Amino acid sequence: MSSSDFSKKDRAEVMQLYHSDGGLDLIAGAVLLNFGLDILNKTSATSLFTWIPILLISSLKNRFTLPRLGLKALKANEKIAHSWTIQTAVGLAIWLLIISTMIMLDPFDMQVKLGTIGQGDIRNLIMGVVGGLLFAAAGWLIPLRRFYIYSGVLALSSLISYFLVPVQVPVFLIAVVMIAVGIKLTITFGNKYPDPDKDKKDSSKGNKK
Repeated sequence: MSSSDFSKKDRAEVMQLYHSDGGLDLIAGAVLLNFGLDILNKTSATSLFTWIPILLISSLKNRFTLPRLGLKALKANEKIAHSWTIQTAVGLAIWLLIISTMIMLDPFDMQVKLGTIGQGDIRNLIMGVVGGLLFAAAGWLIPLRRFYIYSGVLALSSLISYFLVPVQVPVFLIAVVMIAVGIKLTITFGNKYPDPDKDKKDSSKGNKK
């Protein structure tokens, strides 16, 4: 089945299955964790380490997710499945580029223009609004409902943190939440969809005995 043959409902179901492995949550969480460290260290741009987790998406999907699910369950061929992996990586890269630009480079001088609002760190508001909207957009485009929850957690924690803590704190918070959810999803996925290669090896060993 080609991607153009998908109905909206079919696409939603397939994408939810494709991302039920928790890999996107783990990798996005790792990216945010590194991004929080960049803010903490007051770097002028995101470090190389912040981008590295995005490169792991292809390996994760090809070695862990696809062998367990199989292309038939995803109603796709290898080319389409590969395009989903690329789209995921590109989407994450765009997300990081936008949020890092807004927080670290502030191209629209938002930190100066809005700096008179109270005595808090205006970057918390930028992080909450921009980051929250980007999470919500990802939840709608993929679509994944849990990304709406991430959006709410980031927006709410950033607003609450405005007068209390530095901007990296809500970033660390949402990163930990995403990694925790990702680990839980990965364990559940691994139990539900065993590695077929491992089953074949175990079967062959049994036959030899």
